[in-house]
Amino acid sequence: MPPVERQLAETMDALQAFGRMERDAQLGDIEAQFLVGTAYFDGEQVARDRQRSAHWFRRAAEQGHLEGQCRLAAHYAEGLGVPRDHAEAVIWYRRAADTGYAEAQCALGSMYARGHGVESSREQALHWWGLAADQGHVQACVNLGVSHYFGRGVPRDAELAFAFYSKAVERGNPDARGYGDALCSVAHMYCDGIGVARSTRLGALHYRRAAELGNASAQFALGRMFMDGSDGLPVDPQQARHWLGLAAAQGDNEATQRLASLDAEPASVQSPERASRLGPQDAEGQFDLGRRLSTGDGVARNDPEAVRWLALAAERDHVAAQCLLAQMIDGGRGVPRNVEEVIRLYRMAATQGYPEAQYELGRFHENGDGVPRNLSVARAWYRKAAARGHLKAMRRLDPRPWWKFWS
Repeated sequence: MPPVERQLAETMDALQAFGRMERDAQLGDIEAQFLVGTAYFDGEQVARDRQRSAHWFRRAAEQGHLEGQCRLAAHYAEGLGVPRDHAEAVIWYRRAADTGYAEAQCALGSMYARGHGVESSREQALHWWGLAADQGHVQACVNLGVSHYFGRGVPRDAELAFAFYSKAVERGNPDARGYGDALCSVAHMYCDGIGVARSTRLGALHYRRAAELGNASAQFALGRMFMDGSDGLPVDPQQARHWLGLAAAQGDNEATQRLASLDAEPASVQSPERASRLGPQDAEGQFDLGRRLSTGDGVARNDPEAVRWLALAAERDHVAAQCLLAQMIDGGRGVPRNVEEVIRLYRMAATQGYPEAQYELGRFHENGDGVPRNLSVARAWYRKAAARGHLKAMRRLDPRPWWKFWS
């Protein structure tokens, strides 16, 4: 079957499946009601419609669907498809929280912390966060860690803060919201010896874990450690440039400034002698040289040469090189634009867990650029990137300011 016909057949099958699911929802199937609400919220198979998503979440919530109650509460908290009503949001969060649903308990704690729909009460916030944290809810553990670290509603207690941050890391998973923040907090406390015996090695280990998940703060911190050297960590300009470059690509201005300060002796990097010393297996060095040539980072910008060095690193499965090379080809920098090659490179990096490539693949599928337009596939890639802390992917999945609501 030709690709176009196959795509049409898959679309028709999806629409028919949604029709059956909506029929089941009309007949009172609680799970179908929740899934139909999710489909209208996400805009999958049907046009995005927040009023209809609120309607179906309410139908499911009234039958006791816990996640449906949380989603309906979030609609009221943010005014999505319904008038904003914090008091109504609290009612639905409380219904789910009273059954022991950790997500609702954490959200209800945040409502008390902000005084949204209820009288502000740090004591109540800590109570509900504590119940959620007892179940290993990552964001609740982080909120309690922040509270004890800064003394918000409780005496300052660095050791207890470290215990809550560590619990988020130990009992959480990389897909959970707040996991990267927990890793960064544990790393910071290890590096400075706050609430725990000082250990730069363990701090760097936690920073690296968060950095590999795409956390820009961790990427900057790790790059700074390699730039300055610290208690057993050697000064390593190449590693420093790698991590600072990733943070700078996410908009970290201080990382950009640090990169510039590394270029006190740019000639040694740009010289033919330095390039000739890069062995055929030195993917990190090839990437670093290609990145610098692509940005004019301490050297004369040269897009064709940047493409050549990045391609060498990409062939060695260097994921950051694959992603940057795809960006350059997509922009027609140094070579003519070739969307098939762009998608191939992004897919190579994405399948290795690189969040920027996962986000870009989602964007291509959402726009139908070089591939058939498919919102389900786009969202699948956005979810993978969001699980690794990619902020743009989180915003594509849900334009609400979650980082304000959950922090």
